[in-house]
This record gives sequence, C-alpha cells and structure tokens, in this order.
Amino acid sequence: MILPMGNNLLLWDEFDPALYLLSATIRVKNQKQTITRQFAMRKFGIRGTQFTINDRPVFLRGDLNNCEFPLTGYPSMNEKDWLRIFSIAKDHRLNHMRFHSWCPPEAAFIAADKTGFYLQPEAPTWPNHGTALGDGRFIDQYIYDETNRMQHYYGNYASFCMLAAGNEPAEKTRLLI
Repeated sequence: MILPMGNNLLLWDEFDPALYLLSATIRVKNQKQTITRQFAMRKFGIRGTQFTINDRPVFLRGDLNNCEFPLTGYPSMNEKDWLRIFSIAKDHRLNHMRFHSWCPPEAAFIAADKTGFYLQPEAPTWPNHGTALGDGRFIDQYIYDETNRMQHYYGNYASFCMLAAGNEPAEKTRLLI
C-alpha cells in the first residue's frame, strides 16, 4: 500500500524532529487488530566526503556509548531515561551517539526520534581480538543474523542513521556483502 503524504511533507532532523503517527487496523471476519507506529521522513546520505540529512550537509558531533550503566549493570528499557540522556547530550551541542559493539533498546530509538538525535548501533563483535569476519566461520553468519535483526526491529526509526558490523575489524577482515 502506498500512503500519499501530501505536498507539505515534514522532514525529520536534529533541528526539527518532525514525527508522524500511523494507525492501521486489520479486520478479518469478526476480529480486528489495530497497530500504531511512530515514524518520520528523512533522507540520510553521503555527498562526496560529507554526510547529509535531507540533502543538506550535517556534521556529526557525537559521543561514544560503551554500554556503561554502573548503577544497574544494564541499559534502561525506559523511554524517559533515554530522553534524559539525549537531552543532556543535546545541551552539550551533540547530535550523534555511537554504540560501541552493541545495540541500544527500542526505548533509545523512540527517544532519539523525539529529540532529533542520530544513532549508530553496532553488531556485538570486536573482530581484531581473536577472530576476523569473512573467513567462513560461524561468526560471519551470526553477524549477518544480528545486523538483520537490528535492521528489522529498529530500521524504521528516523534516528537509526548508520549501522556498523562491529568495532575495529582486523586487517584480514573482508567486507561482508
């Protein structure tokens, strides 16, 4: 199904995180199910050596998150906590967060969409410490599967702008395409 968005389409970016809410109802005989999803329209790309958002150059001013949550030992699954994290980062004029060898929970993507924050999750591998990618070992399929899951579950969030197959691949690592 194609959903016409009209002539006054609002685009999402760090300065104006315009969000839409879509509700769809499916009816089969006597049963119906309604699903509501937050989404945004944006184009994140590359022009020459620069990243672009909606065809305008964007400079990523970011932070690295190493999944450090010393008080709990795990990242929050609560949107409110992630809104706080991204708001503090924006107060420091940041607009981007890289997640070193991990993918944050859905609450982070929801909050990042609302605050206009660009995210880069990574597959959970550090293939210069004992293994490499592209050598036909079990790790190859695991990374394919894991990055496909990340894309499947979070790929519709506007804040999900980049994806890495892991951190610092070894020299012998081949690109997995």
